[in-house]
Amino acid sequence: MKKQKWLTIVGLVVILGLLVPVSASYAAPPAQEPDERLLFAMIPKTLDNPGFLVAKIGADYRAEELGNIDVFWTASTTADAGQEVQVIESLMRREPDGMLINSNGPSVCDAVREVMAAGIPVVMWDSDCPDVEEATYVGSDNYEGGYMTGELYAEAIEGQGHQKIAILTGVPGVFNLGERDRGFQAALDDLGVDYEIVTTVPGYDDLAKSVEAVESTTRANPDLTGWFWDGPWPMLMPPDSLPEVTQRIRDGEITVVSMDSLEAQLPWIEEGLVYGVVGQKYYGWGYQGLSVMYEIAVNGCTTFPKLANTGLDVVTKDGGEGRYSAAEYAQKWADFDFAEEPLTCPEEEAATD
Repeated sequence: MKKQKWLTIVGLVVILGLLVPVSASYAAPPAQEPDERLLFAMIPKTLDNPGFLVAKIGADYRAEELGNIDVFWTASTTADAGQEVQVIESLMRREPDGMLINSNGPSVCDAVREVMAAGIPVVMWDSDCPDVEEATYVGSDNYEGGYMTGELYAEAIEGQGHQKIAILTGVPGVFNLGERDRGFQAALDDLGVDYEIVTTVPGYDDLAKSVEAVESTTRANPDLTGWFWDGPWPMLMPPDSLPEVTQRIRDGEITVVSMDSLEAQLPWIEEGLVYGVVGQKYYGWGYQGLSVMYEIAVNGCTTFPKLANTGLDVVTKDGGEGRYSAAEYAQKWADFDFAEEPLTCPEEEAATD
């Protein structure tokens, strides 16, 4: 898919997405025509994350390939678990053939159980409900992503002594972000880094709140030596939007690593403001998520593992073995080079004596 098409689609997604707020006038999907077409509902945490928009493109493209699928895309206007539950409950009344859900927290997972109890299959993506064993999670291993980011941090500060690190998270209690934090600290422990976590601050998946959290925490901690951003939020803003932290990075006082590898994040790496990032397969959230849902809902597949792991990408300024350079990854975005082979139903392992 060429970039012009990608930009056009994203623009349309933004416009259409903003028309689906959670309110008393919530717009339910249209009733299905009796022509054997299937309706799959796809629910991101919020409408304005560019990674989620890439997931929608992947889902729409896979639906076009399959030929008999309609994808209804909707979310709450903010990353709020209560509002997401309202969306899910509204969609249940339409009895879709399946739901692909990105969880904002434990109450959403309770709603997932209700959906499955009603006989509607669920595929989780980006953020899992780990206790709902029957729902396959399509996405990256978040603990592994955090661990790999911790490895980047250890590499960046080698020989620099004791580290005082702050963590920026999104909505407190969301499973995928907590797993990233656990993995990050486990890597530092395993690699013998002398460190302490000074604080973990939430940005609530909101760009302005994330910027303020980073800037105010940096000002309040003059001896801070590092940040781990377990989501992309500050890097989706221009660097001059964060003057305190960027100045201290340029002065060699603070090292930053982050999850995610969205196009807007790459200038931060190119300029040396962020040492490196670990990115997920955003297109695969939709493309592979819909592939798995089709196998389950249409073909009756019961052999998908709990985690259908789509992998991770590592991006640093200069790249290297097993990594992309910022320039190489920017070219992937320019070409929208994220095509994947669809996941199919795994064969049941042969019984052994």
